Parts: sequence; C-alpha cells; structure tokens
Amino acid sequence: MSAAIAQTEISRKVFEQPGYATDLRLTPPELGLFEDCITTQWLSRIRERYPQLADRFAELGLRNYHLLSDQVDHAQLWPKQYRLFPAPWVQRIKACPIMARLQECFGEFAISDVAYGHTIEAGREEIYWRLVRPHAPGDVGPLHADKWFHEALGSGYGMFAPDVTTVKIWLPVFCEPGRNGIIVVPGSHQREWRHRNIDNGSYVTTQIDEEVAAESCVLVSTEPGTLVIFNERLLHRGAVNLGNFSRVSVEITMVFQ
Repeated sequence: MSAAIAQTEISRKVFEQPGYATDLRLTPPELGLFEDCITTQWLSRIRERYPQLADRFAELGLRNYHLLSDQVDHAQLWPKQYRLFPAPWVQRIKACPIMARLQECFGEFAISDVAYGHTIEAGREEIYWRLVRPHAPGDVGPLHADKWFHEALGSGYGMFAPDVTTVKIWLPVFCEPGRNGIIVVPGSHQREWRHRNIDNGSYVTTQIDEEVAAESCVLVSTEPGTLVIFNERLLHRGAVNLGNFSRVSVEITMVFQ
C-alpha cells in the first residue's frame, strides 16, 4: 500500500484481501444527482442525433432504452466522450458527502484526467457512465485490470508516473442485483497475469491472455448506490445483463501520489 494512502479497514480490503470493498453507499439525494446528470446527458445526445425519437425515449426512460435501441446506431451514439460528466456536474459530485467519506477511508486523492482512444485531456477530471442493455454480450468487455489500460495509454508511455497508485470506483445507478453488475476475481491483484493490448488505430483495449477458472469469477451483488471500490490490479469485467432493464453504472478513478 502506498504511504500516501490511509490505513483503514476499507483500504486494507482493497490493497490486501479480497482486493475490493463494498462498504460505502450513496445517500438517496446523492444517487438522485447521478441519475439526473446521466438522464439529462443521455436524452440530450438522443435529441441531437435522433430528434424524431427523442420524445419516445423520454417517455420510456433510461431504464427502457433497450426497447428502442434497435432504431439507433448504438455504438456510434455512445463513444466514451459522450458519456463524460460535464465539468459543472463533476464539481457537484465532488461536493457530495461521499467524497469526504472516501477521503476518510483512503486519504487525499485526485480524480484522474479524462482519457479516451489515444486522447488524454490533462486537467479535465473524469467521471463517466456506461449503458449495458439486456442480453447484449457486446455491451461488456473481457476480463482485465485497470493497471494494464493505464500503462497502454499515451502511445504506450503510460498515463501515470511509476510512483502513482490508482483505485477504481464502480457505482451502479440502475441495476438488478444478481442479474447484472460487475464481475471480479478476488485476490487476483496479488499476482501478474499475461495480457495483451488491442489497438485499432483510434481505440485501445486490453484483455487477459490466459485462462481464469469460471469458479474464480464472482458477480458482486450490489444495490443501486453501492460503491464497489477496487485495486488497480484486480481482474474484473462487466457482467452480461441478464435482467429486464438497461443497466447504468458510473466509474471514477482515484489517484494517489
């Protein structure tokens, strides 16, 4: 554990065993703030690209996005840069009590810079959301560790200096516990795994290059608003959505120096 990180029960779970913690939850007003930002941004993007469908999407709501998603180009509609929280909303999130609770558990931290494709926007804090439709395996990626992705960014020079430690927050906003969410491999942060990067020219992904026993993979059962806080080396991936509604989650990377 970095000397800059506080030694608490929650931080020990993240850096020792099992590699993640689920002890913290948003208050209802905090969760509502995330919902409002995402819904506003989601509908604004649809109105921009598919104005003829916007009223129908608004009527159905974000949870039912999948019912009309076959009438839009889903991949083209939602690259990461269109799922980044605008700076005023980031400031509102940073003012929430949950941020003070995170500092109590981990010590002072910064929020990572925005990164997408081969672009790093230095100085712009990154909070972003994901949208996963029911029974759509293509909406989730393979097992990976965030550390690999950070090292692949910046044309292979890496996003962070070697002495920097990061911790990820995965936050379900709309979810159905036990039917969708995030899958983790407890303890996997304590060994090295073969992996490879895939660069299609405009986008970099990273994935594991060896087998992981299915029984080692655990679907974390979370209610909306529960923070899943995990080690940058922990293997994880989004679970295929086996529920009846679209799943929406938020990701934030805490940076410690």
